[in-house]
Amino acid sequence: MTEKQQIIDELRSILDGDPWHAASLAETLQGITAEQAAQKLGASHSIWEIGGHIAGWNNVWAERLRGNAVDSPPNGNFPERKQIADAAWDELKTQISDSFENLTRAIDGRSDSELNERFGTNDYTLSFFLHGTVRHNVHHAAQIALLKSAIPARESVAA
Repeated sequence: MTEKQQIIDELRSILDGDPWHAASLAETLQGITAEQAAQKLGASHSIWEIGGHIAGWNNVWAERLRGNAVDSPPNGNFPERKQIADAAWDELKTQISDSFENLTRAIDGRSDSELNERFGTNDYTLSFFLHGTVRHNVHHAAQIALLKSAIPARESVAA
């Protein structure tokens, strides 16, 4: 298996497979309501904001891989929810899933021979960049898992 395919497989696993680190992101998001996703724990970003961050950056990176100069996600770095509604939350979960597909398609569009070449005008290789996308998604999936684990404690205190 090539390094490129390993990266694609790892990203797919993070989303809805059996990743090495914990439950998949899709599994972690199950059972979280729109209201819970919008809650903040102290000064942290909400699950909703982190989900928007993941989707936004995966799509930015896909565009960069396709040669398009995109600086940041159109909805912002950690976009705030527009409305707290189940339909909006379901739409964001779809956007997260779609962003992983978009990113893996863009990665697949690059050749294996490019992995050790400098990526664009950066001082790092395409391989380094792609592994960074994996680390970024694992990091934020773990944040969501931690915030989800705090939901029952927050709700019982409010009750």
